[in-house]
Amino acid sequence: MLNALLIFILLMAFGLIHSLLASHAAKAAVQRLLGHNIATATYRLLYNVAAFITILPALYLVFRLPDHELYRLPEPLNSVAWGIKVVAVLGLVYAVYQMDAWFFLGLRQLGEPSSIDSTSTAQLVTIGLYRSVRHPLYTLSLIVLYLTSPMSVNWLAFAVSCNLYFYLGSIFEERKLVREFGEAYRTYQQQVPRLLPRPWQRAGH
Repeated sequence: MLNALLIFILLMAFGLIHSLLASHAAKAAVQRLLGHNIATATYRLLYNVAAFITILPALYLVFRLPDHELYRLPEPLNSVAWGIKVVAVLGLVYAVYQMDAWFFLGLRQLGEPSSIDSTSTAQLVTIGLYRSVRHPLYTLSLIVLYLTSPMSVNWLAFAVSCNLYFYLGSIFEERKLVREFGEAYRTYQQQVPRLLPRPWQRAGH
């Protein structure tokens, strides 16, 4: 149980750092430090690198701390789960593509600087996967996390922590999206669910 708590604490620390770096105050501080042009061109890329580095300690503990298997899916359920996970990973790639992958990664800004306050997308995306949920990256990531087999205590702690962070993080992210896209995003919020799709409800209906 202590191991699960340590993983949870590290994941929440990652979430806090991730959210702070996404804040206007952090971006303003980097602009003062590096200058407007350099900060605008590099902030998104540096933000992604920082996110990758700060999640590594939690992942390290998941695989290095003593663990206990909770369950293992039997066949053919395990094969079905793997198939769903593969589709989810392909969906993640497509969701990033829809947002403009180069912008999301922070590479486009190196040659075409935009506003440093831009979120992960240069324009509001409401088509494709974004017609089903407002945060398909989070939803699909959770599918991959929860369909892991064998499921262990450490991995479940990591998955639940990610689940909590995705929900709380989406709240702060959407506040920035409202500021960035205004009424268009408010309308989108009313039409499309946050994380859990509603097959009977589609954007614009």
